[in-house]
Amino acid sequence: MQRVTLLCIGSLKTSWIAAGAQEYVRRLQPLLRLTMEELPASKKKDEAAQKQDESERLLKALENREGDIWVLDEAGKGMTSRAFSDQLQRLCDVGRPVTFVLGGAYGLTDAVRSRAGRVFAFSSMTFPHELCRVVFLEQLYRAAMIMRGSGYHH
Repeated sequence: MQRVTLLCIGSLKTSWIAAGAQEYVRRLQPLLRLTMEELPASKKKDEAAQKQDESERLLKALENREGDIWVLDEAGKGMTSRAFSDQLQRLCDVGRPVTFVLGGAYGLTDAVRSRAGRVFAFSSMTFPHELCRVVFLEQLYRAAMIMRGSGYHH
């Protein structure tokens, strides 16, 4: 069973988003060894300072991490759900754990992006970072269902 970690900034404060995230975590539990790690959001008022503070926390959390690191970032390259599933399958086949990194409201620094083996984006549109977590979890579930040959993805 694939080891997957979602390392993210902040906790989910919006109730319907938290409920959606919990639903996908529940669905994923029998399919993957999913760990969610939330780092506290920065309390700094300045956007740049907040981004820097949160990025430093992420880099520290990534220091002795095994496996591949993928960063979700608007500057990344997009991929289809099927391509995402194929990439996840390749990691499963070789038994490599993967950590997905999701930053805070103001994004990530270049230092975090350069730490990643892959930087990818959901869309060229901008989404609230809380909503990105639910979208990511749904896509992770979809990828697992594609790997199983389920009719979830048509």
